[in-house]
Amino acid sequence: MKTIVNDDFRSLGDFIKSLPETFESGGTTLYKARNTVKKFICDGIDLIVKRYKRPNAVQRVVYTLFRPSKAARAYSYANILLDRGYATPTPIAYIEIKKGGLINECYFISTVTTDTPLYDALVETPDFDRELAAKLAQYVAQMHIDGVMHGDPNLNNILYHREADGTIRFTLIDTNRSTFKSNLSKSSCISNLVRLTHRRDLLEYLISRYAEYRKWDVDDTVRRVIEGLDNFEHRREVKYRLKQKYLK
Repeated sequence: MKTIVNDDFRSLGDFIKSLPETFESGGTTLYKARNTVKKFICDGIDLIVKRYKRPNAVQRVVYTLFRPSKAARAYSYANILLDRGYATPTPIAYIEIKKGGLINECYFISTVTTDTPLYDALVETPDFDRELAAKLAQYVAQMHIDGVMHGDPNLNNILYHREADGTIRFTLIDTNRSTFKSNLSKSSCISNLVRLTHRRDLLEYLISRYAEYRKWDVDDTVRRVIEGLDNFEHRREVKYRLKQKYLK
C-alpha cells in the first residue's frame, strides 16, 4: 500500500493508513454512485474521504505504468491549484492499493469545505442570480487565461461563498481531471464551457459574459458552445438508447 500524507497532517497518519479497513463501516456517507464520498472526524478535524471506483483491467495497467491514479492526480492538482491562487479543499493524503502488482483501489483525503454548490443558486432557480453568474463567467475566463482548465466544471463542482461585504469567492472540487498549460487553445476552452450546464438560458448568459471578458465575438462564441452542447447531448442520447437496447 502506498500512502502519501501532507506534512501538515502527519498526526493523522495512523488514521489515514487504516482507512482501507475502516472506510466501509465508518464515517458518514455523503455521496455514493460510481465513487463513494464520506465524511470522517479524526482528532477534531473534519475530513472528506473519496474512494474511487475500482479501475478496469486496462485502467489498472495505465494507472500503474503510464499515468498517475485518480487519487494521485487529485492530490497533486489540488496543490497546483492552491499554488496558483485557486481555492480548493486542502489535500491531506492519498492511498493506492495494488493487487497482482497493479493498482486496484485508491483513496483521496482532503479537508472539508462548507461552501455552496452553484447548481442550486443558478440552475434550480428560475430567475437565476445574474450578478453571481457574471462573476462565475469572469472566474472561469480568468482560469482559462491562466492556463487552468477544470476537467468537469459542472456547477456542482464549483462552489461559492458570499462574504459579508458582498464579495463572491469560488472554490473548486473534484479536480482530478484538470489540465494545466501555458496557453489553452480557443477550441479547448469552448469545449470546456459546454460542460458548465445544460440549462440553455443560463449557459448563453454565462458564455456571453465570458466572451465579453476575453474580448471574443459574443455571438460566435455562444453559437459554438451551444452547438457543442447539442452534439454532447445527442451523443449521450445515442449512448443511452444503445444501452437500453443491448444491455437489458
